[in-house]
Amino acid sequence: MKKEQFIIGKRAVLEALREHYPLHSLVMERTKERDELIKNIYKLAKRQNVKMLERDESWFRRRFHVLNPQGVVAIGELYSYATLEDIRIKKNSIILLLDRIQDPGNLGNIVRTAECAGVNSIVIPEYNAVDITDTVISVSSGAVFHIKIVKVPNLSYAIDYLKNKNVWIVGTVPDSKTPYYDIDYKDVPFGVVMGNEGEGIREGIKKKCDYLVSIPMRGKIGALNVSIATGIVLFKIVEEKMKNNEY
Repeated sequence: MKKEQFIIGKRAVLEALREHYPLHSLVMERTKERDELIKNIYKLAKRQNVKMLERDESWFRRRFHVLNPQGVVAIGELYSYATLEDIRIKKNSIILLLDRIQDPGNLGNIVRTAECAGVNSIVIPEYNAVDITDTVISVSSGAVFHIKIVKVPNLSYAIDYLKNKNVWIVGTVPDSKTPYYDIDYKDVPFGVVMGNEGEGIREGIKKKCDYLVSIPMRGKIGALNVSIATGIVLFKIVEEKMKNNEY
């Protein structure tokens, strides 16, 4: 069983340090030149008494070439998930629920987009879905450290829990006749359900949604990457809530 988390890349490491993520050590490329990100990483690591090591560029290329470490890798404790009870709900809250997202690149991009949109929390299922891995952390550029991510055994239960807290649930499906921009997103908290890359949202989850919406498309492909679709819907909600002075 994995006992430590690798945090790979400048931005991901910097965000981990900014959030005081528990790090055991930091490995930096041996070089005479350091850009501003690396200088900030160095200062924060020193301030937090994180053990720092230096390695040649070949070491990074050999160990972490797939994720482009950019000359810095941190090693820390395994990522710790939040619970449903940790979610603080206000009328401007946006909660993202992901039904079986299986590609770590997609999840990483979704987390980054959600954090930029001010999403309150992200809920993921325990089974048939990717966890918060080294790849997810790297692709998210460290956004995972600024947002609550809840892992639940049952996504249906999570939806019921949120609905009992007066959260309205919007599911995204390709065949809905209601465009995502026709919903009134003002004055109440919303949960947005995004589905699996190939199969979308499961039928049982669809039945629990208050609204089912689609993103109208005019091209010939007829399908968006789930991370792009997520951004389109989330930022529409943000737009409506900003117009309503909810932020």
